[in-house]
Amino acid sequence: MTPFLAGSRILVADDQEDVARTLCNSLRRARARLHFVTDGQTALQTLASHPFDLVLIDMKMPPGEWGGIWLLQQLHSAGIRTPSLVLSGEGAKQQVIQAMRLGATDWIDKADADNELIDRTTAILADHHQQSLSAASEQLPTPIASRLARFIRITDPDKKLTEGLHTLESILRLTAIIGLASTTPFPLPGITIDRLATPSMGTWLTVCTALADSPSSSDSFKRLFSYIMPDSQTRQIVQEFVTIRNQIAHGSEAAKRGDLDRLDLLLRRFAHRATCYGVGELAVPTSMTYDGEKYTVDVLVYRGTGRPNPSAVSAKTPPVNDSVLLLNMKDDEPLALNPLMASAVAESTGDVRIYHFDGLRRTKGRLEPTSPLKLVRAHISGEESAGATVPILTWPAIANWAGSTPPPV
Repeated sequence: MTPFLAGSRILVADDQEDVARTLCNSLRRARARLHFVTDGQTALQTLASHPFDLVLIDMKMPPGEWGGIWLLQQLHSAGIRTPSLVLSGEGAKQQVIQAMRLGATDWIDKADADNELIDRTTAILADHHQQSLSAASEQLPTPIASRLARFIRITDPDKKLTEGLHTLESILRLTAIIGLASTTPFPLPGITIDRLATPSMGTWLTVCTALADSPSSSDSFKRLFSYIMPDSQTRQIVQEFVTIRNQIAHGSEAAKRGDLDRLDLLLRRFAHRATCYGVGELAVPTSMTYDGEKYTVDVLVYRGTGRPNPSAVSAKTPPVNDSVLLLNMKDDEPLALNPLMASAVAESTGDVRIYHFDGLRRTKGRLEPTSPLKLVRAHISGEESAGATVPILTWPAIANWAGSTPPPV
């Protein structure tokens, strides 16, 4: 049984559902998670709202005679790069050629599906998983990309597992920050000021799952959350890695054989989905102009592990000083991630750096309304504001997520 298929999410678009289910029996036996739709429009809606690792597309289905071609055209226009395997019948050679030109990954004759489907799907997923971490380290926001790049470079198994856990924590943290910044504050179940004062990997997971269960959480958050935890079974797997991380940190238990392989697969699936669907980009505003209707904001975009790239976006409202923005893939208004992320200029080099929330600074006695938040560099774990003056933010900025009474410190 291939690990690439077990647990993978595959959408099957075929108007003959009974036939499609029979063709996909081998995938079900390999423990792939299959979802069936009967037309291209439903397939497009499903792919746009839920992440899948692979889509099987029948050429002849609604809308029109060649709905498979229509679906591939729509996916291309929407920027959804989920790999696709085209299922063709007799007399569809011209349509298969067109499908490949539209970006289909491979094709298979329905008459040969019983013998070839399992091998073709395995090959496609294996190839994309192999490339996923490198692609993500170049394309995703810097806080995640820099961790993925470190994970790739490490060869020692024990060190690689530790770095993989740090990488998973960075994904959970950024997901939580986007969720908190885009959702009206409310007391999160399981979250106290004590936990926010010293957030751990488990804190970020608790924040993410609480926001995921809230009907008011934003699409930007839900999309990123679904890449790492698309279902309850994967949530349990992530929780297991939180436990493993705590056990290693406290020296109570050593990692087991197979933990690294499971974590590697989890990170590769996240990277695969994130690069296929997109995450959005982190940006710092540097200047802006106003034409009477909208603001044109010059920004630095933090993508991958290299230096930030200059760009420009439109906004209805001006961004605040020292802010960090999430630029969505659609024409949505940029999302300000303050107070949980901020930017600052390094005095020695003039570089603009980004920082994220890492708890509350410890002081003697009880927390006061002036007790500051602790911000650390978002792409170098543990390094604080050396050489840069980070905005001073205080604990009331995040208190509404856990109630307003400050605990003793």
